[in-house]
Amino acid sequence: MSSAASRPLLPVWLARRPWPLVLGVCAGFLACCAAGRIAARQQPLEGFLRFHNGISPETHFYPTFSQTLNLARQHHRPGTVLVVIGGNSILQGVGQRAEHLWSRKLQEELGSGFSVVNLAMRGGKPYEFAGLIAERLAADGVPVLFVTSALPAGDGGDWDGKTYNWLFWDAWGKGLLPDDPRRNAWLTQQLEQHSGQDERVQERRRRGLVDGWLFVADLWNWVAYRSVGTLWTPFKEGPIWLPHRRLKDRDAGDTISFERRLKPAHIEPELRIVRGRIQSGVGQLLLTGRGCAPLLAEYEARLPALLRDRTLFVLCMDATYFRNLLTEEERRQYEQIYRGIVEGLNQSGLNAQLAGLDWAVEDYCDRTHIGERGGAKLARELTPTIRALAERLYSGTTHSSKGRP
Repeated sequence: MSSAASRPLLPVWLARRPWPLVLGVCAGFLACCAAGRIAARQQPLEGFLRFHNGISPETHFYPTFSQTLNLARQHHRPGTVLVVIGGNSILQGVGQRAEHLWSRKLQEELGSGFSVVNLAMRGGKPYEFAGLIAERLAADGVPVLFVTSALPAGDGGDWDGKTYNWLFWDAWGKGLLPDDPRRNAWLTQQLEQHSGQDERVQERRRRGLVDGWLFVADLWNWVAYRSVGTLWTPFKEGPIWLPHRRLKDRDAGDTISFERRLKPAHIEPELRIVRGRIQSGVGQLLLTGRGCAPLLAEYEARLPALLRDRTLFVLCMDATYFRNLLTEEERRQYEQIYRGIVEGLNQSGLNAQLAGLDWAVEDYCDRTHIGERGGAKLARELTPTIRALAERLYSGTTHSSKGRP
C-alpha cells in the first residue's frame, strides 16, 4: 500500500480547503460573543440573599458588573427606595444564617416602601463593588441609598477599590461608569502610565477593554452557575464540575454561645487589636482633641459625587466581650474614639451611625462580626436613620409606609 493511500483524508481535505474550518471557528466565536451579550442583560443567581462563598471569588466565581447591576434592578420594586448594602463581611452578615440575615430584618423593619439588596463582600472597602452598583443606579435615576461599612483605620484602596478591582474595570470597559471629575482625572493618569510598577493596573484595563467587547465573563458566569464548573477550591464540596447554583449558603450562624466559640488562645491577640484602636494615629488625634481630619480626608478622597448624600456609613464597635476586658479608662477612651469618628463624619456633611455601643456579649459571634441577635438590633437601629435620609432625598416616593409592628 502506498504512503499516499494511508494518509488520513480529513487533514488533506482541510489543507486544500481550510475556509470551512476558519468560517466555523469565526461563527462559533461570534456566537459566543452574542451569547455573552445576552447573558449580560440578565443575571443567573437564583433566590439571592447575599454573595456567600459559593458565588464569590472564594470559589472562583467573579460576578460581573452587568449581572450584578441587573440583580440590584430586579430587587428594586417600583415606587420604593432601593437600599443597597455594601462594605465588608460585617454588613454581609458573616456569623448569621441566611434565613436570619440582618438585611432581611432590615427589609421587615423598613416595610413595603423600601427594597433592600445585600451586595456586601468579605474584606470590601466602603465604596468598592456595591458602591459602583449604587452609583450607576443613582445615575440612572433610581431612588437609591447606599449603606456601607465605616472603618476606624480609614478607607484604604483607590478609585478602583482594593480587593474587587475587576468590577471597576469591567464597568469601565463597558462604558457604564458614571461621569465623576475626580475619578476621571485619576483614570487619565492611570491610563497614561506605562511603567512596570503600574503593570497590574494596565492588565486590569486590558481585561476590561476585552470584556467590554466580547462579554466573556458574563457568558462564563452564566455557564458556571447554571451548568458546569471547572475549578475546585476548598469551599467547593463535591466534584469540580458542580455548578455554582448547587453551592449553598452554609454559614452556621451563632447557634453556639459566644464563650463556647471563643478559644482561650485567641483572647489576648484579639484584645491587642481592640487596644490597638486606642493607640492608633486616629485614636491619639481624637483623644488629644485634634480631631480626625486625616481620616475624614480619606473618606472624602474617593467618594463619588453621586453617592455623597446617598451614603450611610455604619461604624460597628468590636465585640462587647473584649470591650469588657478593657480597664474603665480604656473603655472610656475606646468609646470616645468611636463616637469621635462618627461625629467627625457627620460634621463634615456625610451620614454616619455608630452601632454596638450598648449591645450584649451574645449579640456578636466573634470580635468583629455580628450575630443574629445583633443583626436584628442593627436593623432596628438603622431604620429611623434610613427613613429620615430617604425623606430628605426622595420625599415624593412611597417610602413612608411602615414596617412590621
